[in-house]
Amino acid sequence: MTPLDSPGILDRLAGLSQELSPRQLKLARFIHANPHGVAFMNSVELSKAAGVSNPTVIRLAHRLGFSGFPEFQKALQKAAERKIDSLERFSGDSASGEEELFQKVLSLEFHVLREMKDKLSEEAVSMAVALLENPGEVFVVGLLANTCLAEYLAYFLSILRENVHVLKNFDHEAYGKVRAAGPGAVAVIYSFPRYPAGAQSLGKLFRKQGIPVIGITDSGMSPLAPLADVLLEAPMKFITFIDPCGGAFAMTHALLTAFYMKNPGKMRRKLREFEEFAAERDLFERKDIDIVELV
Repeated sequence: MTPLDSPGILDRLAGLSQELSPRQLKLARFIHANPHGVAFMNSVELSKAAGVSNPTVIRLAHRLGFSGFPEFQKALQKAAERKIDSLERFSGDSASGEEELFQKVLSLEFHVLREMKDKLSEEAVSMAVALLENPGEVFVVGLLANTCLAEYLAYFLSILRENVHVLKNFDHEAYGKVRAAGPGAVAVIYSFPRYPAGAQSLGKLFRKQGIPVIGITDSGMSPLAPLADVLLEAPMKFITFIDPCGGAFAMTHALLTAFYMKNPGKMRRKLREFEEFAAERDLFERKDIDIVELV
């Protein structure tokens, strides 16, 4: 099987991310983020655009198994044809070409979910669940736009187990909590483009403290990937400046469901305790829905 016949170059770059030199990794990340822009550049143009040397481009091509840059370029062009990440590409979903903007947004989210389904690693999810079963604290990290994802996971996970904490900033308070963590602690970190710097800083701190990290991000090219003991990938593609988080929420939903199903008897007891707590405090208007019976 030739390099052109093997898995897509963007996936291969992501898979090799932890084995590349710093300059090659910089180039790989540039290619991964700009597949359309680099597809028709020659090696000199690509090296200048990525801020690396021309030999780095050639070495990366050889590292990926290509005989030279021309074959490497063909693979980049093939990747550019497949990668859909703009409003114009999604306009083709409508027969009339006059699809409303909200329909384009939905088309984007559907595409992301389909791509994530194809890439979902059941083994990685199982490893993440095993870590979440540890008796220690769970730190759920989400900064800036990723905060909503962290709060979503933490809310439901805290119903099913104890000692779940959300970290929304990398400050002295977060630093102190991580340093004081006891044995069996685990971290779940969300980091999506543009990758909040504090999320990666916390990832490095967790690693320094010997706390395993479950990383939820868009690809192996993410700066979070090298810091993750378990990597869960949820693709992220853009129409506007607004992060399309359908895939990330679906990944979180799948992780929570897998955690529940690992020990359903225990989880049902936890849910019943929560229902009793909610009834005592009159938390919900709808009292005819029994969440325990929904699973």
